[in-house]
Amino acid sequence: MILIVDCCIRGEASITRRYYQAYLETVPNEDICILELAGLRIAPLDNDALQRRDDLCREKRFDHEMFCLARQFRDADEIWIAAPFWDLSFPALLKVYLEQIMVSGLTFGYAQDGRCIGYCRAKRLRYFSTCGGYYGAQHLGYEYVKALAAMLGIETCIPYILEGLDIDPQRREQILQQAIGNLQQPGCVQE
Repeated sequence: MILIVDCCIRGEASITRRYYQAYLETVPNEDICILELAGLRIAPLDNDALQRRDDLCREKRFDHEMFCLARQFRDADEIWIAAPFWDLSFPALLKVYLEQIMVSGLTFGYAQDGRCIGYCRAKRLRYFSTCGGYYGAQHLGYEYVKALAAMLGIETCIPYILEGLDIDPQRREQILQQAIGNLQQPGCVQE
């Protein structure tokens, strides 16, 4: 199953959503689950939630409903994350989701020597993002997700980052369509 984590806050008006959906059209009919984060009722972990999670982890009760997002993420064959570029990173809602899936004993653990071991089935994560300007290596959201993916045992993280969409708004659609035409070539795509 391909799990698509859609953090496109603007919904159908999102350029990032249009970008990943264009790539999705090139994928053979597979088992696909699109998780629209804006429609979930997830909140940052507070002290009570952390205590409950710690207790459940100690008891190894990973079948608890609190861990449904983490189990879904762990069991996916491939993962796509779609998130617009916001404030050098991504929307806060994606961070809240990532907190939910980072569960010691379920999505990752530790070897005897203290080394982190990822338990995720997926070997590839695709990261879709669009930016108004040109940020290149300053796209800290992609770097964060890439590091997290490695921690979870996901070997390959592929960026599909489209930049420069707000420099000349009259060219936005042209830039998007050109990038969609080149989607088989991942990396930082600019005009």
